[in-house]
Amino acid sequence: MGCAPDTFLGGAHQQARALIDEGRIGTITAGGAAVLNHGMENWHPNPDFFFLPGAGPMLDLGPYYVANLINLLGPVRRVGALTSMAETERTIGNGARLGETVPVKTPTNIHALLEFASGATVNLSTSWDVWHHKRAHMELYGTEGTLYLPDPNFFGGPLELAGRDGVLETLTPWDHPFGRANQDHGGRPLANYRTAGLADMVAALIAGRDARCSLERALHGVDVMTACLKSGETGQFITLETSCTRPAALGPAEALALLA
Repeated sequence: MGCAPDTFLGGAHQQARALIDEGRIGTITAGGAAVLNHGMENWHPNPDFFFLPGAGPMLDLGPYYVANLINLLGPVRRVGALTSMAETERTIGNGARLGETVPVKTPTNIHALLEFASGATVNLSTSWDVWHHKRAHMELYGTEGTLYLPDPNFFGGPLELAGRDGVLETLTPWDHPFGRANQDHGGRPLANYRTAGLADMVAALIAGRDARCSLERALHGVDVMTACLKSGETGQFITLETSCTRPAALGPAEALALLA
């Protein structure tokens, strides 16, 4: 068995993984990740389920961010979070149910602090109560510099790095098969290779190795996110019951082999 998301296998995120493994930003001590918008009711014709327990921004979009953090930093040791909701109902803004309201029964504003087994601490903010912001999707702070990553909901995008001199550099993208733009999203070219994880799973079964999108890592990711919600309810830090290993890196050559 395996489980999505597999977007952390993308060229941009694997290039970031290589930079971290090479020590380009030193030991990572902290970081931030943010997925902030105003929810799905403005465009989705039937958004009810997004606002029910089991969904919300943490469990709907958080998996992409948590999976990538596990790829980059390894497992999480404990979490603490504050949660809230700005509205108790949302108004549908599209489709046949235009103007109809749906109830909100799960937190829509979650700000969590993740303590990794490595010692790094990362703020993860997931919210559908935000109209506009300027926060980066993901940034990691090391003893030798800072690394800025693109949206982990997709496979590619720009990487930026600043060293101790504070000079920000946009890095030349890897020639990675899962980083090349292959879709147009409203005039914005994006790399989207979903099912790359399934291809890796098949190759892993043939080779007798660990699949990168393993059940162990998916379980740990779910544990991280549900613990954040539980912390918001109880006001207590939650020590996780699960752990996992970092998935093996997926360089350009290994990714190319999956396309065969």
